[in-house]
Amino acid sequence: METTRRDLLKHLALASVALLTPSVVGCSSTGAQGSTTTPTPTPTPSSGGAAAALPAARPEGWDAIAFNRERGNAGAVPESYRAQINGPDAERMHIGKHLPYLPTLAPGAVPAGMLGVMFGDPSLGRTRHPNDAPSEAMPQGHWFEWVKVRKATEGEAQEAVSRFGAWPTPPEGDNGRFIPQEGTDLAADHGKNTVYLVALPPDVRPGDVVRIHGRCISHGEYVDFVTLPA
Repeated sequence: METTRRDLLKHLALASVALLTPSVVGCSSTGAQGSTTTPTPTPTPSSGGAAAALPAARPEGWDAIAFNRERGNAGAVPESYRAQINGPDAERMHIGKHLPYLPTLAPGAVPAGMLGVMFGDPSLGRTRHPNDAPSEAMPQGHWFEWVKVRKATEGEAQEAVSRFGAWPTPPEGDNGRFIPQEGTDLAADHGKNTVYLVALPPDVRPGDVVRIHGRCISHGEYVDFVTLPA
């Protein structure tokens, strides 16, 4: 009887230790327990897979609307915006307004080594891209948070990345800048007056075709090719 009582007390003591000892669970990219491997972040549209594939040079018969629709459906555009890029007004209102073009600017407005870029070319019947700071109506805001420029050529080429951490004033440390296309009011016409000043790679020359790849903070990534003035 004494042995049974001793065993019972021992069993209760072990159970109490188990209840009071915190559990330690490790996470890994495979989800296995007991590992201290840092979890792999959720991939972003530009991190790999079908949504990352970009042509180095402008393909023959290039169709920017069709390409960006396909790439958007593969993950470059948030799922919440895919109905719009697949809708009947995508070319003008949704994909078209996110495609880059080179606006007419006053002489000397763009510093050496930079390029003035806007999105949504009105000469093609596209809606100009608005720009908004975060607000109650649009908590995330609406602007391009980065723009990459690369000479459109097969093989190796340098790519310049310009960052815009906020609109209308990029934070200190960002290399991108904003200027108004006309007048002095950057926010005119719902921010559609905004020109993005982006860095050019050093291997780019006047008359070159460049690939412009940017990410709208609200609506995902878009890419197109433009020809620099000769």
